[in-house]
Formats: sequence, structure tokens, C-alpha cells
Amino acid sequence: MLFCLSLHLSDVYIITPVSQIEPVSHTMSFSSPHPSEASLPTFNKLGVSSLLDNINALKIASDWFALFSKKIDSRDIDGIANLMIQSSFDSALPETHDQPSVYWRDVLALTWDFRSFEGTTRIHKFLSDLLPATKISSLRLKTTNDGEGMAPSIVRPYPDLAWIMAFFTFETDVGLASGIFRLVPTLDEQQHLQWRAHYVFTNLEDLKGFPEKIGHLRNQQSDHGKWEHLREEERRFENSNPTVLIVGGGHSGLEVAARLKLCDISTLVIEKNERIGDNWRNRYDALCLHDPVCECEHCFDCGNQ
Repeated sequence: MLFCLSLHLSDVYIITPVSQIEPVSHTMSFSSPHPSEASLPTFNKLGVSSLLDNINALKIASDWFALFSKKIDSRDIDGIANLMIQSSFDSALPETHDQPSVYWRDVLALTWDFRSFEGTTRIHKFLSDLLPATKISSLRLKTTNDGEGMAPSIVRPYPDLAWIMAFFTFETDVGLASGIFRLVPTLDEQQHLQWRAHYVFTNLEDLKGFPEKIGHLRNQQSDHGKWEHLREEERRFENSNPTVLIVGGGHSGLEVAARLKLCDISTLVIEKNERIGDNWRNRYDALCLHDPVCECEHCFDCGNQ
């Protein structure tokens, strides 16, 4: 099992009382989208022409998230998918680019991989395959700004593009995780404004039972200068097998190994080249990067030149 931890995230509608429905204009004529906006959920694609200024982002996000949590708890795959935009958008198929896009991006939390799912059909299959096994629980919406996220807010990068962005936390059977969702305005069958997810992101933050060995958890015993001997014992795995096998000793593989070591998870790195670093050494004349150090730092780096 190869994994890494983050270093630092059908027609079920949100029913709103008529008195709380925000008026929306939708009489504009729609033109063909420009190719550069293919993946953007513009008003043009959503059937919405404009939004009022007094958007209550916290209430809208809270209402949507309450339904989302309920569907997660009941393992209602159809219900979850239908809280998102319904679309067959495919970035590889230009004929679908007149539809709004919809994505679910997962980093290790549900897939043990770095995966992006595009379009309703793929998202539905992904949830059907993996949601029951991951046992998502303890979903909580972030309602204040702190180091773990921000309160829901409305974002308007362009006149014809707007979304509500919100952060949340949750647990799986093996880990602690975080997430982000973006809600965009759509129209229901009665032409009332409804907010649906254009994008959901889930990210593994920590593994349960494997806290980082830092602070008071750090090994307080001195090795009395015998660290090399202890390291040799670790490398031989005489008394146990490694928990994780990492294929490839490049910078990414070494970063993963260092991260897992901090969590006290035994790891074996295998590399096809004769020496660690040969995948870089055999390609470049020097160990340096092309971009400024502030844009290229790696985990557990000793510093770039």
C-alpha cells in the first residue's frame, strides 16, 4: 500500500421557502461559449443571467451541506450526485463544452490515489464504488476563518461567473480529512434559483493512530552516536516486513518515505538505478532547479540553490 499524507482538503433540490427565494433574471439570450471558458460554469451555461448582491453565503452553504451530510450518512449515491450539477461535460469532447462542468477531485482520502472525476456519470460510479468502503463520518462545515479553512464566501471573479466556496472536515475509517466545495447558481423546473456543487475536493490530512513524531511524541532517547547501527537494523527488516513499499527513489519517493517515517510507519524504497538520485544525476549536470526557490521547495528539503 503506497500512500502519502497532506503536508499542511435524481433530482434532489435544496427546498427553500418561497419567501426566501432570491429573484433572478433569466431573460438574456445565450451565445456560444468561447473555447477558453470550456470548463467554467458561466452564467451562460447555467441559464442564469445575473445575481443579486446580497447573497447569504453562510446560509446557502449550510443548507446545501446539511443535505450533503445526510446523503453521505445514508449512502444515497443518487442523492449526492444530484446535489451537484447534472452534466455530461467532457473536456476531451468539444461537443459537450456548451454544458457546465462538474468535478470531484480526491487526494488519497477516498481513493488512496490522486484522482479527478469529470461529469455526472463518472462521479456517480466513483461514489458507488468507494463511498460504502470509506465510511465517511463526522462531517463539519467550517463557519469561521482559521488555519484549517475559511467561512463560506461568495467569489465573483468575472461578471458572468460566481460561486460560493466553503471548507469542511470529515473522517474516514482510517483517516482525518478535509474538503472544499463550490456551489454555483442554477434554475430549477419552476425557474427558481437553486445552488448546486460544481466542484468537490476531498483530501487526506492524517492517518488515525499514526501521529507525527514531533513535539512531546518525538523520541527522547539518545542514540549515543549509534545512529548508523540503528539505521542498518531498520534497513534489514530482520524482525518485520515494511508496511509500505515505495517504487522509485526520486525526490517524490524520498519525500513520501520521510513523511511516513515521521509517522513511525516502516517503509522500503526500491530504485532501479544503481544509486539514489541517479534518475536526476543521469539527466542533469547539477542539482538545481530552474525556478525561484519560493516556487519549488519540496518537503523535507535542505534548501535549493
